[in-house]
Amino acid sequence: MSEDDFSGIEEIEDYDSKFAKIFPKQKRRKPQDGFKNNKVVNQVLDKTTMFTMYEMINAKIISYVNGIVKAGKESALFWAVDPEGKDVALKVYLTSTSSFKKRAPYILGDPRFSHLKKGTRNMVYLWAQKEFKNLKQCIRHELPVARPLHVSKNVLAMEFVGKAGVPSPTLHETEVDENDYSQIIDFITKLYKKAKLVHGDLSEYNVFKTEGGLVVFDFGSAVDTIHPNAQNFLERDVKNMSYFFAKRGLTVTNPADVLHTITS
Repeated sequence: MSEDDFSGIEEIEDYDSKFAKIFPKQKRRKPQDGFKNNKVVNQVLDKTTMFTMYEMINAKIISYVNGIVKAGKESALFWAVDPEGKDVALKVYLTSTSSFKKRAPYILGDPRFSHLKKGTRNMVYLWAQKEFKNLKQCIRHELPVARPLHVSKNVLAMEFVGKAGVPSPTLHETEVDENDYSQIIDFITKLYKKAKLVHGDLSEYNVFKTEGGLVVFDFGSAVDTIHPNAQNFLERDVKNMSYFFAKRGLTVTNPADVLHTITS
């Protein structure tokens, strides 16, 4: 065999050793509903993503990864554990998807992200940075969101909102009341007035209902209030949530009046 043949074997062994460190069998705890599709792990963990996770272990941001919690078209959520034994959510943005090409309108026009390089991978990396910065901005203004811990390339580490690898239920999955409606309108208002952000993709599917109150997530779409489409996104967020609560049988304020209160 040539030296090139041996280097290929070494690369595979190196990959396998890193995979074993990220997903150690002796430590792994399965989510309560188990791993529904092991293929997803292989689809998400391309070489670059796996090495990014490995670097996060070396930096002691996490100790290991238990497994995948759920996966969508644009990202997958992993349940990890940090050196202190605390649960961590790892959001891995898929570099193989073409969906991010449709996300350009949420970046173009935002003064914080004026340098957009061509290519899907660059768009994905920027999207991860964008969500991290949006979450940090929310935390600075004491808004109820998942606390961001670290971002590297296409991997975002956040506090895990839930228990034992099972995320808290969303508004879509729970009974709702007037207090929930008041909380979400208050959140949209403070997000706009204090954090100077508009979520841009708010719905019953990205709001956790916890014992301590509502926690909003999925902030990759959030834009600065001076973004040219900020008002359109804000109107859509208000209408989406108003429609959801009205559909559940609650009396809601006219969305136009809510918008006037938020922007006045």
